[in-house]
Amino acid sequence: MMVAHELLRRYPRLRRTWPVEKARGWREQQAFRAHPRRMASWYRDVGPGGAGAGHDMHTRVSISNLELPEAPQACRPTSVYVTLFDAAGAELAARRFHIARNGTLVLELADLLPARRRGRVPSGQVRVDFEGPQLGSSRAYLHWYNGRSLTSSHEKFGLTIPAVGGYWTVPNVVHSEEYHTHLAVTNLDDKPYSSAIILKDGAGRARETTLDVPPNGSRFVALEDLFEDPAAFLGSQPGILYFGNYAQPAMYYYFIANDRLGTWRAQHL
Repeated sequence: MMVAHELLRRYPRLRRTWPVEKARGWREQQAFRAHPRRMASWYRDVGPGGAGAGHDMHTRVSISNLELPEAPQACRPTSVYVTLFDAAGAELAARRFHIARNGTLVLELADLLPARRRGRVPSGQVRVDFEGPQLGSSRAYLHWYNGRSLTSSHEKFGLTIPAVGGYWTVPNVVHSEEYHTHLAVTNLDDKPYSSAIILKDGAGRARETTLDVPPNGSRFVALEDLFEDPAAFLGSQPGILYFGNYAQPAMYYYFIANDRLGTWRAQHL
């Protein structure tokens, strides 16, 4: 190694030769794999008649590797390492994918799951390690869909946005014969996650419960699974729901299910 460094010092043109460039590229790749841009989100893969019958949903992930107009040289072929966990945080599958320069990876998560688990994962975490320069386009986007609807959002890892007032807040919480609110929470921490959940009606009256999620695990729960008879409690006015634990890294989504049409609408916190 000392001899190689001395040769490069004495003959700087060697730095631009193919073997040296190849070695430099290999070192950069190893560095990106050791310290990737880590992203995470929630996924579900349930077919009609499966677990959660009547609430079928599948998940698709899209990741782009597009050049920036102001720095096109920063965009280069790269790879992403995708890992799927079940609700308990157990790893179900992992695979590395390559994305060309100015390319996009569109991945049906059902294709990554073991055959015996396809259509049978009501809640899980998808983790994406982007093993290249952090470009604005490298964010992972999610599609949750079935044969009647498609809704989308994006990933998150860590607490990049402070919780307003010390809470993560779900606005316009509804519960009726037609519309039901569901909560999706993924624990991005290597420690168990526990949070108080407070539901307030339009008059400010409150109910409280707790939600626990294991490391790398997730929960997908309907409002009636957390609070008794939420329709009677909320009445005709939408309510507000708060997650009290804002210290641990977690990802929160809420889904509105239209039970009459069998459709979903999602939003992140």
